[in-house]
Amino acid sequence: MKNIAVIVSSGKNEKEKVLTALTFANVARKNKLFGDVRLILFGPVERMVAEGDKDVMKLLDDFASLGDKPVACQVVANNFNIANDLQRVQNLKIDMVGPIIKDLAEKDYEFLTF
Repeated sequence: MKNIAVIVSSGKNEKEKVLTALTFANVARKNKLFGDVRLILFGPVERMVAEGDKDVMKLLDDFASLGDKPVACQVVANNFNIANDLQRVQNLKIDMVGPIIKDLAEKDYEFLTF
């Protein structure tokens, strides 16, 4: 069974796309549509999390309740000056996503980018 990584980069101006990505990741994980589903936040979406967007936070919490926490990019968080805000989010891991993406690619994960 294939493994996937959902990478969400969109931001506030594309909230519908963000919610679509997060909903897909949740449904895919909950219904075991793939061997593994990883969720990576990488870009403007991190601001939505730092600002506590209720719709986004609910979907992130739902995803974390099904297994591994979503991961947000430490470099982006530092560049956007939101690292402290993201570290306060209980169901979110902050890490360097470049090496994570490299590792997943080497393990033949498929990537879906929103």
